[in-house]
Amino acid sequence: MKKDCYQKTLFDDIDTIEQPKKKEITITLSNEICTKFQNYNLEDYIKDIEVDGLSYTWTYICEYVLTYGENTDFLNIRNFGEMYEIGLALQDKIQKKNNGQYYTPEDVALIMSEWFDGLNGENICDVACGTGKLILTYLDFIGKERTEKLLQDGKLYLYDLDSTALKICKTAILLKYGKEFTDKIHDIAGDFLSTKIELPKNCKVISNPPYAAIQQVGIDWKSTQVLNDSRELYSCFMEKIIKESDSSVIITPYSFISGAKFYSLRTVMNKCNGEIYSFDNVPGNIFCGRKHGIFNTNTSNSVRAAITVVRKDNEVGFKLTPLIRFKSIERKNLLQCKMLESFLSPNKQKISLDTPMFYKCFKELQPLYDCIIEKSEHHTLSELVSKDGEYTLSMPNTCRYYTTAFSGVMNRNGQTTLHFDDEKKFDFAYCLINSSFAYWHWRLYDGGITYPVSLLLKIPIVYNSLSEDDHKFFKETTAEMSSKAKDFVITKNNVGVQENIKYPRDYRDRINQRFLKILNLKVDNSTMDLVHSNMALKVSV
Repeated sequence: MKKDCYQKTLFDDIDTIEQPKKKEITITLSNEICTKFQNYNLEDYIKDIEVDGLSYTWTYICEYVLTYGENTDFLNIRNFGEMYEIGLALQDKIQKKNNGQYYTPEDVALIMSEWFDGLNGENICDVACGTGKLILTYLDFIGKERTEKLLQDGKLYLYDLDSTALKICKTAILLKYGKEFTDKIHDIAGDFLSTKIELPKNCKVISNPPYAAIQQVGIDWKSTQVLNDSRELYSCFMEKIIKESDSSVIITPYSFISGAKFYSLRTVMNKCNGEIYSFDNVPGNIFCGRKHGIFNTNTSNSVRAAITVVRKDNEVGFKLTPLIRFKSIERKNLLQCKMLESFLSPNKQKISLDTPMFYKCFKELQPLYDCIIEKSEHHTLSELVSKDGEYTLSMPNTCRYYTTAFSGVMNRNGQTTLHFDDEKKFDFAYCLINSSFAYWHWRLYDGGITYPVSLLLKIPIVYNSLSEDDHKFFKETTAEMSSKAKDFVITKNNVGVQENIKYPRDYRDRINQRFLKILNLKVDNSTMDLVHSNMALKVSV
């Protein structure tokens, strides 16, 4: 992670810690304990976790700060979340990873809070609240007067499986807004997916649910199609939140947007409307910062995330952004509500058997997308491929910024090989994969690490509309590129020899313009560059 994204904190010097002992919890704030907390520091905290355990230590910390206030050097609200991450790691280095916990960065929490504030719902719920980053940011956003009224009216609900994290969250709120609200806050410790836990009526939800595969279904979970299809915690949380709330803002992995196993979740969303903002994890990452809780020395995470805003009113369908790729230097300007809203495509998408996936389209390219879908008439690349034709084309199945096709087979692991029994079909496919259109198709419907063969074969094509002049262009372009391909081979030796090809950009531009001519559209090359750029606020190719 670049320096301007990750900043060193007082928790960066932790190494290996022994497993803690467990103790029964009885609270007595003796003079000795109070003196210790007055000068409490990271070393004291680590020792307490090792000796007394996480729950015991935090019970005392919470009681002390509620009685005597914060220690401005260490025991203060701004440190609680990161302290607890460290405590989780000291207690169980594996548990946090298995629970799929990713802590919401402050800038992300702020934009979620702004969207959340504009939604309908009197009762405010934070589902999977953890130590309270999201809800504390929201309460800061609405201000002291509104927060105190919200608390006095008993309209704040906190949910988490982790009772200690829940205690920390409630303590932080009481520290900031007053202990008199102790009995006014609804703090519900337990399994949110249990049928025993229900959201209140007339509520809206803000949430960063756990991201992990379901290892075991709870005995009192409701058996839904989403649960049976996806077997993912986050999608089950999304389903329950969407069904039981009036509105919500949820940050999750982006895989539900088009992943096959999340189709049933997307059909649940058909009854709602809203926006989906999706983010790549290269070169910048939404979840920047060290993951203390699993002692990961990396300063970035692999999650490609989406922020979903859900409303229930008279409209249906979701507007989506493209898969936003940004550099760390753009983060501050990018992560603003109005800026992100400017990326939304105008089309409201609804799921059906004919259109089973959401697609992530640049608004500038929406007319081009609509034209391709109309003129392809449901014809796809799969129709041109044969099982063992004499013409062979290979393509690296990892494509961070572009796709390339090669005549024959490349010297690399991880490649897709297609066969054609007709030279014209081969020439067309060769040019298609070396254009922006094949790469754009992947970004529309996936954009992860690899390009699935099944998705590649679903690229819409206008092959039946080609003229003899078009076939001549594809034949000549393929012949020229194939004859010079060896000059553009890039070789890496990371896991054995790995060949790739990086053709000069001129080929891609020429092929793009031919396809646009076939579609009878005028789109300049700078607009097509949007799909290849590694920057959000200006094009970089």
